[in-house]
Amino acid sequence: MAVRPILRWGSRAPVMEGADEAGGRMRTRGSALIVALAAILVSAPAAASPTGQQLSQARADRETKLVTLAQLRDQLQALSVRYSALEREAGRASLRLVEATRAARAARVDVAAAQAILDRHARTIYEVGPSSILEALLSAETFADVAAANEYSARALGADADAVQAKESAQAVLVVKRAAAEQVRQRLVPKQIALASILAEMRDKVAEAERLANQAGRAVASLEAAIANASQRGVGRDLVVGGAVGKDQSKLLALLGPTGGRTCEIPEGLRDTGKSFSGLATWYGWEFAGQGTASRAIFDPRLFTAANRWLPFGSFVRVRYGGKCAIVLINDRGPFGDLHRVLDLSMAAASYLGVGVSPVRADVLVPVGGIPG
Repeated sequence: MAVRPILRWGSRAPVMEGADEAGGRMRTRGSALIVALAAILVSAPAAASPTGQQLSQARADRETKLVTLAQLRDQLQALSVRYSALEREAGRASLRLVEATRAARAARVDVAAAQAILDRHARTIYEVGPSSILEALLSAETFADVAAANEYSARALGADADAVQAKESAQAVLVVKRAAAEQVRQRLVPKQIALASILAEMRDKVAEAERLANQAGRAVASLEAAIANASQRGVGRDLVVGGAVGKDQSKLLALLGPTGGRTCEIPEGLRDTGKSFSGLATWYGWEFAGQGTASRAIFDPRLFTAANRWLPFGSFVRVRYGGKCAIVLINDRGPFGDLHRVLDLSMAAASYLGVGVSPVRADVLVPVGGIPG
């Protein structure tokens, strides 16, 4: 039986972004759209023996469809590259929005605190009342008594003026912080719209490729799973646009010490459990930035964090690779699909260690006071 030609959709290996935005190692999660293009293959079903003219016509039709399929492949790959680049931009914008939203919320808390002080002063003055001050002045028997009454009234009024000024200052800061958050939000929204548009175009081209492949007697692997994953990340950015800022993990991250996890030494606030494990480590980066993790913290690829399938959130691991160590906080679940992969490191931790898809050894650490509930 003659061997039929096989059409392979090409792919471009994604690269890892380091702190200086230069790449170097294979990405394992975020560039699924590009990687999935390489999985589109063509099968060769058996057919009845046709005539010579039918063979020529069928061959011409098939070649036309295969040329169109190849064009669709190139278009899809170009869209995937555009999508990946825009998604990284959206990830950075999402983090900026999270930070701006948190700053606005902190400013709102300051306004409430200043208002509470002002209210307390107002109640005090109301309870004491001007009649009490006047009574103190009228009942004064010496100049010292008069001076004391005057000083008390001046302090009460002065404290009230300070409280009013503090409230007004806090309110002004809140206005500025809210305006800054809104500016960041307005820059993120168009990116979200553009990402959704690219995904819709990719879906249309995938559907067209499947139609042509079926007509040509070929089987085309779908990109729908990769597109669905990208859509889910878009939903995560929508939540950030809506004001979601995630669970605060600053206290846990502070346990990494002054090196931020760039050390083999165990920081003072952590202790070794004596347990360890080995396996492959992968990593994820900017395209997931601003998304909620399984622990409800916001993913920031600049921090030393990691995903693991079984360790409790709030535990840490000391990852050893290539003569270096990195201590990372477990705040997410994964990697999935390959049991040999045991850690999905943040981009910063992976870049520091030089990890792409690499064998590592990890020691399990926990906070000295226990994992917070």
